[in-house]
Amino acid sequence: MTELTIGINGQIQLPTEYLTRFGLKPGTRFVLESSEDALRLYAARLDVQKAYVEITARCNLNCAVCVRQVWSDPCGDMSWETFEATVEGLRAFPDLNRLVFGGYGEPLVHPRLPQMLALASTLGVSLTVTTNGLLLDEAMARTLLATPVDWVVISLDTVHTQAYNGARIVGGLDQVLDNARRLMRLAESRPVPPLNLGIEFVATRSNRDHLLRLREIAADLGATKVLVSNLLPHTEAMCDEILYDSDRPLSLPLSWPVKEARGILWGRMDLPRMKWGAWRQCRFVLDRTVVIGWDGGVSPCYPLMHSYPYYIYGRRKNVSRYVLGNVNDRPLADIWQSEEYVRFRAKVRDFRFMYCVDCGVACDYAENNEDCLGNVPSCADCLWAQGIIRCP
Repeated sequence: MTELTIGINGQIQLPTEYLTRFGLKPGTRFVLESSEDALRLYAARLDVQKAYVEITARCNLNCAVCVRQVWSDPCGDMSWETFEATVEGLRAFPDLNRLVFGGYGEPLVHPRLPQMLALASTLGVSLTVTTNGLLLDEAMARTLLATPVDWVVISLDTVHTQAYNGARIVGGLDQVLDNARRLMRLAESRPVPPLNLGIEFVATRSNRDHLLRLREIAADLGATKVLVSNLLPHTEAMCDEILYDSDRPLSLPLSWPVKEARGILWGRMDLPRMKWGAWRQCRFVLDRTVVIGWDGGVSPCYPLMHSYPYYIYGRRKNVSRYVLGNVNDRPLADIWQSEEYVRFRAKVRDFRFMYCVDCGVACDYAENNEDCLGNVPSCADCLWAQGIIRCP
């Protein structure tokens, strides 16, 4: 029988022979979880591989379908001190390979983005910047190219086109396309790392016909990836625009040639799932991802980093922000290895949640993002876990 011992510091300890057998290092932290029929021991590894950092919740556009239209969360910029704490915290993770400047704001509106990119580059990891592209002028393009940024993902769909009009931006779409072309032209003189351009498109009933133009646009811009996501409706009126319950599958050309200095690359179209099913996998947890909000709050995923309502198959659901700690108060490594965070990730990996969408019992648990197993928050009917909603 294996004996578990509790150290002076309250940490669970395993005999060395078992650490060796399971490929674990001495000093590994463990979290114990007991249930009616099992006793589980989880290794709390420093194994973050990807980090999303929301350096701002502000945006230069006001899209009609944006979550900002319905949330009451404050919108602000990440302070330099919080960003420094974030980067220093990320140094603790030896497997970290990518940092994404994203979230629900427009990273290019942050006044200290150039300095943030410079500091992030000291991590020695790949950098991704997501943007609506309007502020990506020549100066900003050169700023990005002066850092190891290797992916720029531009949101490009009719939702943004409507927002250009609302903001009285004349020729907004042409401006974004020109910005993208200039960025890729300037990138030709930077041999290492090569810059990859991605396009993000939110598919709706109104813009379904525009999907057919995506390959042409991607080839023209030199984009090597197009990520298509379904719409997350935040109002009842928006429910009429969703495509994911349609009987018509998305039938699109999936690849195109892109010329670059090393030869010819093949771009690809990454399509979402269009039907709810038994398949449920959280890419945030499986990819060992951490999400850090503009105020330093640490969340496990995009869906839980803010508070807002949305509708799923006509049913309203209220999501409350789920924060497991703040980088201003505790080292990120301690937050990642905390009992609550380790147990939550284990629960999500096993997906120990109810199937609320398929359940015929009338209750109000799901409305508050809970389930009848006592999970708060619950991932039972998460559209991201279904692959219906996608993130770069």
